Amino acid sequence: MFGEIFAFSDHSLVNFVGGGGKTALIHRLLDEYSSRGPVLATTTTRVHPPDPQEGLALISSDNLALLKFTIENIARDCAKLPFKIIASRYFMSSNLVRGVPPDFFKNIDRSLFPIFLNEADGAASFSLKLPRESEPVPAVGAEYLVPVIGLDCIGRKLGADTVLRWLELSESFSLCKGDLITPEIAARILMHPRGVCKNPRPGTTIIPFINKVDSEEQDQTALELAAAILNNGAFPIERVIYGSVFNNRAACLSLAVADSLLAAERNCLPGAHGYTADRFERNMKEAITP
Repeated sequence: MFGEIFAFSDHSLVNFVGGGGKTALIHRLLDEYSSRGPVLATTTTRVHPPDPQEGLALISSDNLALLKFTIENIARDCAKLPFKIIASRYFMSSNLVRGVPPDFFKNIDRSLFPIFLNEADGAASFSLKLPRESEPVPAVGAEYLVPVIGLDCIGRKLGADTVLRWLELSESFSLCKGDLITPEIAARILMHPRGVCKNPRPGTTIIPFINKVDSEEQDQTALELAAAILNNGAFPIERVIYGSVFNNRAACLSLAVADSLLAAERNCLPGAHGYTADRFERNMKEAITP
């Protein structure tokens, strides 16, 4: 489901940033792509070791040449087996492993794996985050960037309980504590020029994902957030995926559909400067197929 709707090109490298379910999305994509053979996930920061019950193999070594040799040989020798591999450097502590360097994929044979999935920052379980100057740490050479946000941040108040690194960075992002997080504010944070999408490699395709859209009752809010992301003004976005990894829901809103329906609404309401959310949602649901 998620692999099909993201529609990444074969053998692509994908960086995931933001909050609200990055790791869960990566693990779900590992499950889906493993039907084609071994799949590989990494982090360029640090990560908790996977739960053994998830069926993932963690391969860790500070000898990067050996690490690359090992995972490539697994891919060659087990080409038709559904192995899910996480590659990392060695443990930083009992519950944290150190990520690979950003140029780790430079000399890896891309043809050996159907997809490469890299977690490029951490979010400490927040659905919305402000990145430090040193974040994210994207893997070099990626074709795709997936900024993730959790819908459950909408309607809450801006502050240290809702936005990661609020105390450090809120002033530089011109945010006011206590303001309600609307779809527009959430989109502005996610797609800010100094946010998690900053400095993408030229040619990178950015596909945002709105997670935690757990039921149809939340689709209206998700569509409003998706429309705000599409019209962010900082980065070119052609489509936004929204849904729920946990509840197995996924749908796509494209810029072309959003623009055409917005134009239709405005043509129906001469002199209006916007559109009604309920009518927008109704038309969206007629135009897109989950």
